[in-house]
Amino acid sequence: MDLPARLRQGNLLPFIGIGVVAGLFAAMFGIGGGVVIVPLLMLVAKLPPRMAAATSLAALILTSLIGVVRFAGTGHVDWIAALLIGVPAVIGVLIGIRFQRRLPAEWLVLGFGVFVIAIGLRLVIWG
Repeated sequence: MDLPARLRQGNLLPFIGIGVVAGLFAAMFGIGGGVVIVPLLMLVAKLPPRMAAATSLAALILTSLIGVVRFAGTGHVDWIAALLIGVPAVIGVLIGIRFQRRLPAEWLVLGFGVFVIAIGLRLVIWG
């Protein structure tokens, strides 16, 4: 069911809940998009993987903008590092979109799951 249909039914609570959780994780750990929003959009809001990924990127515009403004005021943003990561990330996004279109949705979900598990194990085992 698309968002306009959900609006007509008043079924917005899952999206609001996902937004709150993503905002908390973004502020506390610097994460929110792929790691939090995408799986929750798929599991809770029942969006297909490609729509969940694209919706997450769109939502991150707001989250990132507010977060960087607030953190910049505290002096916690390394602008050189942000540019050195951000500019190549734009290239990565463009390449990733091309790959994503060619892969079956099941492979995207599996690859993402393996990635999250590997990162989680790395953090738990080696800190």
